[in-house]
Amino acid sequence: MNLLKTLTDKRLKGNIGEEAVCKLLKKKKYKILERNYVANGHEIDIIAKDREHICFVEGKTRSSDAKNAYGTRPCDAVDAEKRRSVISAASVYSAMHRGDGLKFRFDVAEVYLNPDKSVRDINYLECAFVADGDRKIKFNR
Repeated sequence: MNLLKTLTDKRLKGNIGEEAVCKLLKKKKYKILERNYVANGHEIDIIAKDREHICFVEGKTRSSDAKNAYGTRPCDAVDAEKRRSVISAASVYSAMHRGDGLKFRFDVAEVYLNPDKSVRDINYLECAFVADGDRKIKFNR
C-alpha cells in the first residue's frame, strides 16, 4: 500500500468535503471566518459565524458506501480525543474574540461522496458536542 497516495486521497476527499460545507454555510448566510485554523498544535476545519454563534466545525468526509461498509457514520470519528483537540484550538480562538458578544458552538458536518468524488449529501449537526471533552457527542439522529 502506498501511504503517500492514501494520505493524498484522504486529503483530497477532506478538501472536497470542506469546500462543500463552506458553500452550504454561505448559502445559509454564515460568514466563513477561518479554514484549517491551527492553535496549540490542534486544527479546526472551519470557523464560521451565524447571527448568534461562532461555530467551530469539524468536517468528516466519506465515500457514500462507507457507512454501509463499516457500519459507522462519519461523525463517529469525532471521538473524545478529537473533541478535546477541537476544544483546545477553540479556546485559543475564543480568548482572542470574546468582545463580539457571540456564543460559541461545536458542530460536525458529515459529507458523503459519490464514487466520482462529487458530493452526494451533507448532514450538518449543530451543537454536536459541548466543551466538555469527556462527554459523548449527542447526535440528532
